[in-house]
Amino acid sequence: MNKYCWITGASKGIGKATTISFVKRGFNVIASSRSEEDLLNLKKDCEKLQFNGKIIPLALDVTNIEQLEKCIKYIKEDIKKLDIIIFNAGTYIRENGQELSFKNTKLMMDLNFNSIINSIILLKAYFSELGVKQVVVVSSIAGWRGMPLSAIYSASKSALRTAMESFALDFSEKNIRFRVISPGFVNTPLTKKNDFYMPFLMNAEKAGEKIFKFVIFSNKFEKSFPLIFSIIMKIITTLPWSLYKL
Repeated sequence: MNKYCWITGASKGIGKATTISFVKRGFNVIASSRSEEDLLNLKKDCEKLQFNGKIIPLALDVTNIEQLEKCIKYIKEDIKKLDIIIFNAGTYIRENGQELSFKNTKLMMDLNFNSIINSIILLKAYFSELGVKQVVVVSSIAGWRGMPLSAIYSASKSALRTAMESFALDFSEKNIRFRVISPGFVNTPLTKKNDFYMPFLMNAEKAGEKIFKFVIFSNKFEKSFPLIFSIIMKIITTLPWSLYKL
């Protein structure tokens, strides 16, 4: 198989599990994260398991425009092919709206939203040349409605989902699919910091498998999981404000 997939936030959590799901099925994954050491360790682990695909480590801070430009130049000039892009890098800071800070707001918006839009702006001129077929983003069920202690995180994920809807319409004539993955609670280094109960917590490996199957086999615009939690949250999103705020 000579298919290439670029995954950001690939060294930990959902990104790492998704990377492994693609590599073991023969994909060549350009794996990006800020930690080159973590990426090299992931590459070695996959080589030991003799997966059919391979990992191409590409350390990157997605919030840095200059690094993004260099990364995309490398993909264009050296890889010369890119079938699927999965923008997974993101972060969550639990913060009461009454104590909102400039620092945390900028961090979450830059990483969860702006970095992805910047990447698309830089890449769009090369979509046809590289053969890009799908652009997939990892949003969150938390983006479906405003959540307590989550104003900026929910807003960043909601903005991301809405942008993907617009891109899906704008690029439809180019046969490039823009799609959204909206997980609930997944057991990752990020969620391990939470000090509250997380219903229907899913392990990262299962999430990675669900993402692979969605990207490769499904024609839907959005995938959310776990199923029961998704159904509950879909019902909650339909509630009028007078009931929702209770």
